[in-house]
Amino acid sequence: VSGAVQPSRSAVVKAKVAGEVRALTVREGEAVRAGQVIGRIDTADLEARLIERQGALESARAQMALAEKTRATNQTLLKQNFISQNAFDNSESSFSVARGGVKSAEAQVQIARNALKDAVLTAPLSGIVAKRHLQAGEKVTFDTPVVTVVDLGTLELNAMVPAVDVPELQLGMPVELAIDGFGERRFSGRVERINPATEPGTRAIVVYVGIPNSDGALKGGMFATGRIAL
Repeated sequence: VSGAVQPSRSAVVKAKVAGEVRALTVREGEAVRAGQVIGRIDTADLEARLIERQGALESARAQMALAEKTRATNQTLLKQNFISQNAFDNSESSFSVARGGVKSAEAQVQIARNALKDAVLTAPLSGIVAKRHLQAGEKVTFDTPVVTVVDLGTLELNAMVPAVDVPELQLGMPVELAIDGFGERRFSGRVERINPATEPGTRAIVVYVGIPNSDGALKGGMFATGRIAL
């Protein structure tokens, strides 16, 4: 078998809000921990939006309080037959509308708070920064790639195996690999997954070989050749 080895786990950190990148604290080749803050997007507009929506919430609550007071008054008047049932129903409806307005305003405030949190960029996994797509000061839109992080702890070889040989393969079979650049050194792996379908046009099936890389010697994209012991 042969092919290029790739990290089995990787992630692209993308901007969840639009704005200017205020800071990026990591560069290619640096190690990061899961949850580590790696950058920030300017929050001036987001903070102003939160204040605006908090004001709308306060206004909605005031309207609900007035509607609730009117409803309570009309309920008393209805019991004393001073107003009609229709008049009371109108006040009940107004209160329901005001209560719905408060819930909507509360949701808008929560959305604005979440946007502020999303302005802080964090690493989704522990690994190495493979690429920094932007520089501090650049503008980003929603879903713009910012940083790519890869975990080199375990690499994976996608090996093409002729379909006629696949019935002899089993999960867990050992694989001995030679990696370009490492001379006589050999690396051990195991068959972890077997694709259930052949690749179009090749009649071959992809076999996924997991390769432990605890010392970080191997890098993504290195070429490997090896044998699967049947």
